[in-house]
Amino acid sequence: MVRRLVATVAAALTAVVVSCLPAAPVAGAPADSDQVYAALDVNQVVADYVVLVDVSRSMRDGGRYEQTKRGLRTFLAALAPDDRVALVTFADSARLVHDGPAGRAPDQLVAKLPRTADGRHTDIGAAIESSLRLVGRRGAAPIATVLLLTDGRHDPPAGSAYPFEQGYSWNQLVRTARALRKTSLTAYAVPLTGSTGAPLLARVYPGARVLAPTSIDRLGAQLEQPKAAARAAKARSVLGDDASRGVRVSWPAGIGRIGAGRTRLEVRLTSTTTKIPLTVDHLVVRSDRPEVRVSVPAGPVELPAGGTVTVPVTVDWDAGPRRVAPLARVTGDATFTLEGEVGSPWAEVLTGELGADFAPRLDGGPTLGTLSAQRGSIGWWCLGAALMVALAAAGWWGRGRRLHPAPAGTVRLRDAAGGERDLVLTGRRTAITADSTGLPGYGEVTARRPSLGASEVHLVIAYSRDGSVTAREVGSCRPGETVELGGVDFTWRTATPARSGLVGGVTGSAR
Repeated sequence: MVRRLVATVAAALTAVVVSCLPAAPVAGAPADSDQVYAALDVNQVVADYVVLVDVSRSMRDGGRYEQTKRGLRTFLAALAPDDRVALVTFADSARLVHDGPAGRAPDQLVAKLPRTADGRHTDIGAAIESSLRLVGRRGAAPIATVLLLTDGRHDPPAGSAYPFEQGYSWNQLVRTARALRKTSLTAYAVPLTGSTGAPLLARVYPGARVLAPTSIDRLGAQLEQPKAAARAAKARSVLGDDASRGVRVSWPAGIGRIGAGRTRLEVRLTSTTTKIPLTVDHLVVRSDRPEVRVSVPAGPVELPAGGTVTVPVTVDWDAGPRRVAPLARVTGDATFTLEGEVGSPWAEVLTGELGADFAPRLDGGPTLGTLSAQRGSIGWWCLGAALMVALAAAGWWGRGRRLHPAPAGTVRLRDAAGGERDLVLTGRRTAITADSTGLPGYGEVTARRPSLGASEVHLVIAYSRDGSVTAREVGSCRPGETVELGGVDFTWRTATPARSGLVGGVTGSAR
């Protein structure tokens, strides 16, 4: 009971501790736009914002002017500190009230707007002209956003260069806008009432968007679109052509010398991007030869931007059976193709929010490998040769033993003085020495058959009285015969006589 209670408490504590631990990041999980922008460090990319604010008297109605300033405060607070902001007010004329970094205090920028809207007219043409001059000035950032906030229609004062909503001056504005060279130029008109001159901005700026009329209390939400568009433009400028790059495959030198059985290779996958992390999933290597099977580990391969990952590849080649020829070699070529799906945790942001044509490729085209394997029976040939040598050696050894058998019996030695001694034959070679026979000099006694098939054995006796080779005499005799060498008679007796007075295996008897 106590043990069960302790186990229950321990399990509960473990669950609490685990629940408190931060969740591990999922490899290759999709990244949101904030993560992508942070990785690209888009805040370091400077953009120009030109904000045109209507300060005519009609902006007082319904508290629109105060609501506009509050919406601008939220908008400016979200900009990067180094972004350049130009605030232009317009009514009877257009006036630049701020031109500098967004900084970190949006209230200071909003405070530069007039305290109240008291203009008697609404010269939208003059405001758009000011925006073109600011966007096109020397040293301007390549990314620019123009934002028009107005609640009235175009109502210029007397003497304005834009007395109507069309004409020569408006055409000049269009030509100027089209001559601008920007990496990204977006314009947004925000009508603060249902019927305004905001659409005039779209007449000048190509592709300008007129946002849907909205209640003034939702101005902050409407201004999210220009901010998001500018941030996306920054990201696109940082990416450059990164979205069109992919993964380069590098095969090792070992692909040119694949042997029979199993060969392990290391294939390198290198990301050619500079910013975008990539993943390669469903990786497979194919061979054009059925007897060559290739495998790679399962699971996605993660590649940081510009990084390299080594993937182990196993090649199994069935080179076929052994050949009879000792040095037979099987050679050939095999074409290997590496395939896989290249993606990125950033894919949704790239194709959705940034509108990039993201289709990374895997440069794993066909690669030629060389197959070479020794399939000859050199081992068996060597074994057979060794066996033949062994048999020959055994035959030669047997032949020697057959031709030179171990003699049996004794040899009676009789010298010139008539002294006799018996030399007992032992082994295949018996020495004649002074110690064994009492005779001076040196000699040897062996046996020999005249041929392999002969049964008769001859005794071969070599003796030198003074022990020198030059004085040696050689003779042969059959059983019972006598041969005289160096003044000594040698008689071969196959039956061993009765032993009397043995000295060194020799029977001595004098006549």
